[in-house]
Amino acid sequence: MSVLWIIKIVSISCLYLFVFMYSFFIRNREKYAKYLENFSLNLLLVIGYNILCYIPVILPSDPYIILKPSIFDDIFVLLWNIFLGFGILIFAISFWIPTLKMRKVLGAQDTEGKLLTNGIYSFCRHPIYLGISLIILGIALILNNFDGLILYPLLLLVNLFTGKIEEIYDIGPRFKDEYPQYKGHTRMFGPIWFWTILVGLICFPFIIASFFL
Repeated sequence: MSVLWIIKIVSISCLYLFVFMYSFFIRNREKYAKYLENFSLNLLLVIGYNILCYIPVILPSDPYIILKPSIFDDIFVLLWNIFLGFGILIFAISFWIPTLKMRKVLGAQDTEGKLLTNGIYSFCRHPIYLGISLIILGIALILNNFDGLILYPLLLLVNLFTGKIEEIYDIGPRFKDEYPQYKGHTRMFGPIWFWTILVGLICFPFIIASFFL
């Protein structure tokens, strides 16, 4: 196994370890409140979490481990993925600005005891984790990173798991009356039509290019 793949696997493993540790602290919020509410600690954890998420798609693909299909180097596919990747990045970053303004806190810090359901939170229950997941995808497409696209499902899952842990051990129990209703009409990572369109846009250039190869 190459050094590149070792680093990628280690970074993903660290992410899942982070989720495991996070679940322990979040379900014992009262006991570890001084740590969970510490801004500096949350800032370091958020930065570390993001770095680990982006490493697998920033590091170049290793053609000696998994050979990239030639269709990925088709000029139409390359240009489409670059433009689509930048579009996804802009869309994802646009999630963060209103979310941070609404939350007014960072990481695991409590949102002043309020359940956020309006604005960006009416589109999805976890806009921060959705934003991270989309940025990962956008980077992989822009860099034409085949290994990154292969590993993307694992990176998407870790963000889904993190959001789910917050719901099970933190948000759900603290908002027993409000959360079930909110959860019933707002999906974790956005509506099905959003992902259907996204998958269609990703597949489109490969379908077109396949007719000319």
